[in-house]
Amino acid sequence: MNHESSLKARIGRACARKLVLYDCDLALTYSTNRLAAEELVAQLKHDHETNVTSERYFRVSIHQGDLSKPEMCVKLYEEVRKAHGRPVDILVSNAGYGKRITDIWDISVEEFEYTLSINLTASFVLTKCVVDEMKTQHWGRIIYVSSIAAYGAGLNGCRESSSHHEPFFIFLPDQIMPPRKAV
Repeated sequence: MNHESSLKARIGRACARKLVLYDCDLALTYSTNRLAAEELVAQLKHDHETNVTSERYFRVSIHQGDLSKPEMCVKLYEEVRKAHGRPVDILVSNAGYGKRITDIWDISVEEFEYTLSINLTASFVLTKCVVDEMKTQHWGRIIYVSSIAAYGAGLNGCRESSSHHEPFFIFLPDQIMPPRKAV
């Protein structure tokens, strides 16, 4: 596991631990480390029992997925939807891949496309999966977690820098909800 994915995993855990305090049901995803996801579930259940006064049943599920493939993003969404039996209210798009290749002449086209598929395309596909139901229920939140790598080519090269910019998602709030009804 490289530093980038390790940092993104810590950010994802922090988001989950915060959301559980607001009595949110959670669907956790992972690429390869199921044990870390199971450990997080145990921590979240403890956090919920200790800090939330609601008598409502807390639901948390774990889902494995390869977000480098758009069809797997759709499958992941369908699994989450089935496991929870309801629309996704909050999407935290936190997938990330980074490999230290600084010079453009050392980056293969395959490496470039793989990086973009996880860091950019996956967010786009998952957003498309959830946005219609958010519009229907007049509520939803979409949170994109980026990276410091977005601020220049740096150690991780041009493909990671370009893949962490997500300006085309800025249109979403006004498109999902009329003004004064935030998403």
